[in-house]
Order: sequence, then structure tokens, then C-alpha cells
Amino acid sequence: MAGVFITRGMTIAIPPGGFSIGIGEDGGMISNLTIHVRFDVCPTWCELALKHLADARTRRAAREAAWGGTDEAQKAAALEREFEASMQAMMAAAIAIDAFYAVLQTCVQIPQTLKDQWRKTRTARYSQVTEVIRRAFQLKPKATQSLRKTLQEIYRLRDIAVHPVGKIEAPLLHPELNVGMEWRFVWFRASNAEAIVKNATWILWTLSHDSKPKDGKVGEYVGALRDRLALLFPDGHPVATARQGSKSPPAGDNS
Repeated sequence: MAGVFITRGMTIAIPPGGFSIGIGEDGGMISNLTIHVRFDVCPTWCELALKHLADARTRRAAREAAWGGTDEAQKAAALEREFEASMQAMMAAAIAIDAFYAVLQTCVQIPQTLKDQWRKTRTARYSQVTEVIRRAFQLKPKATQSLRKTLQEIYRLRDIAVHPVGKIEAPLLHPELNVGMEWRFVWFRASNAEAIVKNATWILWTLSHDSKPKDGKVGEYVGALRDRLALLFPDGHPVATARQGSKSPPAGDNS
């Protein structure tokens, strides 16, 4: 090929034996360089989560305006639009965590016995992600417990978006409108999207800024991630918050 086009966020590495230099038969110097590249999609999904969150906030304002009126069609349409944007924001946040987890898996040694146990017991995704992160960073038990709880909520909402419960159920009370409606309008609304996106990106921000990697490869990766997150949060990351609502949503498939 004529060359390699380098983009923002791309990691470049020279594989073993990828660079050589010597003297040719004519006495001239010859060299050879082979590079490998990798693009981390984690910050990309963070950016998408923030974009969908901004959209959800706009649609929440439109929903509040519509519900101040009497047009039932406008009320329904406004709920749909807020639901769609909020769900996409939450899904993008969960995928960002998955992308982060995927890279860490290449840097952390997980015993085959543990992998077999996960497969046999169908260990929840959030538990697997927590364990890989724990092995990648020097996390204390309290921090690990907090991480597990936050990831459980992120993946629970991801699961009901991907694997919704198919049975007919009683309506849920919308805490902002004080009226019963479909569960999707209750769980996938802008206020919950704000909490999920903020918590997911806070995990990534904290691990890349304040945690101690156990491996040089992990340290190199989070160093690059830190630089890209700084572009998304130039003034620093806002403090994470708890999701609004007192009850847990119905659990889907945690695989």
C-alpha cells in the first residue's frame, strides 16, 4: 500500500520484527517498517451517548410543554421522542463500557477455570466486567463494590432495552407526570439517561485519571483514553449521580 492514513484516536505500534535496517548489495542503506494500528471505539460511544443525552434533554423540554396542554396526540408523540433519545443515550453509554472492557480483556489474564465457571453459571455481564476491571487496576474492596453496583444498573437498563419482558404488566407511575403508563416511558426518560450516561463516563474518567493500572499495557491504554476523554470534558467530569426512581426495572438477559 502507498501509506497509512492516521486519524485521531488511532493507536500505532510496531510489532516484533516490524523494523529492520541494513546494508544492501550496492552498499546503500535499506530499511523496512511494519506498523499495526488500533482504534478505540470507547470514546466514540461516549461522544454518541452525550449527543443522544443532549437530544433527550431537548425532547424532555418538549414533553413538558406538550403535557402542559390538552392535545393527547402531542403528549404521546413527545413521550415517544423522549423515550427514543433516552434509550439511545443509555445504550451508547453501556456500549462504551463494553468497549473499554473489550480492550482490558486483551491486557488481563483471566484463568480458564474462571472463564469456564462464568460460562457454566451464566455469570451476569456486569460481574464479569467488574472482575476484569478489578484485575486491571488496584481497586480496594469498597471501590470494587461501588463499581459493581453501578455497572449492575447500567447493564440492567441495557438488558431491558435489548431483551424487554414480553408479558403484559401493570402500568408504572411516571414520577414526573404522576400518571400510569408503559414501563419504557418511565425507565427511558431524560432524567434516567442523565444519570446513566454520567455514571458510565465517570467510571471511565476515574479509572483513566485516578486509578493505578496493574500492567504497563493497561497504563498505556488508559493514558490514550484520558487524552480523548479530555476532549469530551474539557472542564473536567461532573460528579456522578444516582438514577432517579426507587424501584428496579424488570431484569432481562444479563449475558
